[in-house]
This record gives sequence, C-alpha cells and structure tokens, in this order.
Amino acid sequence: MMFIVDKITGRAVFDTPVERARQKAEEVLLKKGYSKDEIIIDHSFRVDLEEGFATAIADILVRINGKNAIVIMCSPPTALTPYERLALACARVLNAPIAVATEIEKATILDTYSGKVIGSSLDEIPSRSEIKLEYKEIPEDRIKKEKRILITYLNILHCVGCRIERQ
Repeated sequence: MMFIVDKITGRAVFDTPVERARQKAEEVLLKKGYSKDEIIIDHSFRVDLEEGFATAIADILVRINGKNAIVIMCSPPTALTPYERLALACARVLNAPIAVATEIEKATILDTYSGKVIGSSLDEIPSRSEIKLEYKEIPEDRIKKEKRILITYLNILHCVGCRIERQ
C-alpha cells in the first residue's frame, strides 16, 4: 500500500480516496490563507449523551482565535450526500458556523444554523481574510438530536466505532 504525507501534520498516511479528499481540502485551506496552527486534523472530542458519553472525530476542524469555525468531513467517492448530514451534525455539536462535506471531485458547503447549501466546491470556502463568522445559540433539545445523529453517522459511515461509555 502506498503512503502520502499529510500537508498539515507531516505524517505519512495511507493513500486512500478519503485521504486524497482530505489532502485536497487541506491544500485549499492553506491556499486560502489558513495557517497550519488553525487546522486540526482528526479532531477527537467527547459527546455527552443521557446514557453516557462517546468520542467523536471531525476529519478537519478549522479553529480561528480559539473558536470553532469550519468542520470538514471527508467521504469516499459516490457517498457525498450522507456525509453532508454528518458534517452538519458535527458542526452543530461543535458550534462551527460552516460545515463542509467533500470527496475528491465534489464538495457541499453548508450554513450550520440553517442547513442551507452555501457552496458546491472547496473553492467556495471563504478565505481566511474574507471569512465572517456569526455564532448563534443552538437550542439544547436540537443539540441532543444532533449528538445522536453524529454518533450514528460516525458508526455507520465513518466506521469510527463510537462506543457509549457509562459516566
């Protein structure tokens, strides 16, 4: 199996279609002026549920001035549509205003709060100098639903194997 070097971490990673999608997204973010320090790869975070907690992963999290800004979830070819919902749930749980689902050739950019599509290619991600982030509070009952959607999608699509641990 071949390896490629991750543009952000410098680590060798398996060359898969999903990883190629991630590398393309990383390349676009760097070209758009985001620093390596603002781009977090495989951001792992705790998701508290009524039954306990699970650990979730955002493929790419862009954090600006200490605040979550963009969540990018990378999909294999032909699987973009369900990843759109995964990206939206992840962005809502992390309260990042922009959610992106991408595969090698396609991308969907979503407004986290409305769920509306605001772009259809990685090139439509706002540049670091142009990004305007408006944060809104998401009602707690909505967050509870998004947490369940996130954990379910990660288990089914992303094969993360989220286990709910008792608190």
